[in-house]
Amino acid sequence: MKKTLILAILAILMLSSCDNFKEGQEIPAYIKFKGFYLEENPNFTFSQSEDLLTSDIRDVWVYVDGKILGAFPFHLDEDSSYYCSFPILKEGEHRISLRPGIIYNGMNNMREEYVFYTSYNDTIDLIPGQEIVIEPQPIMYSDKFSMPLKETFENYFVNFQQADVVGTEPLPMAIINNDSVRYGNHCGTIYFEDGGHNKYITIDSIFCNNTDGGIVLEIDYYSNIPFEVGLYGRSQSEEALKYISAVRLTPPQSGKWQKAYVLLSKVWNTLDYPTTFKVYLEAFNPNNVQNSFIHIDNIKFVQYPNK
Repeated sequence: MKKTLILAILAILMLSSCDNFKEGQEIPAYIKFKGFYLEENPNFTFSQSEDLLTSDIRDVWVYVDGKILGAFPFHLDEDSSYYCSFPILKEGEHRISLRPGIIYNGMNNMREEYVFYTSYNDTIDLIPGQEIVIEPQPIMYSDKFSMPLKETFENYFVNFQQADVVGTEPLPMAIINNDSVRYGNHCGTIYFEDGGHNKYITIDSIFCNNTDGGIVLEIDYYSNIPFEVGLYGRSQSEEALKYISAVRLTPPQSGKWQKAYVLLSKVWNTLDYPTTFKVYLEAFNPNNVQNSFIHIDNIKFVQYPNK
């Protein structure tokens, strides 16, 4: 979780890999990698439907014999399939590790390996001047994590309700079943209301006492207004509960559904690592967009196992 790089650093990494080249070798071997696809982990007991297993893998982090070579972005091939190509100035058999990389909080300068996914590992015979093509490889959620929150909005007991409601029973988040839904049959929806209840919070608290690793909220969304994602909790040094925003997600430029990986570790740190807290979502409409909406789906809170 501490490998955040900007694009300039990625370039330095790729250039610095030349220092690891075999002495006297001038012609590299090439690898063309056609990407990852996410599949079920058979060791998990909860349902892993195809709709739940969404991903947005932007890069591949390449390790050769345990040493990082660099991080390489995926591109679209002529047949609209994803791929990336990279040189390795080595020959003979070498251990190659390809690890999926994502961007946190929708920011290109927060590119990291996603440690909650597995990786592809193989021993490959590298031949100078030749390209080796690696077909799309399966990955899955690693066994080394837990997922205390999974909300797919496929039943009417939704784990999100209006926040800060006084005097009346808070309403659950609305769900819809129409052409806007991309995954499964339903999705959650927030309609912005001037002066209304535009903040929603999880009904159940999340328990987490492992501060050694990061915590992440995965969310698929489609909206025409921005919304914040953050934590609601009480600092160990204060009595009052408070909301701390992690990121404000903007409407997808594509006008389509988009996946976000929201890094919540710094927010949790700001709260001084309370062991219980809730996740909140809050809608904003700074440009007074008419018929504003936020559709959300496949919310997953991912953490390292509790101690």
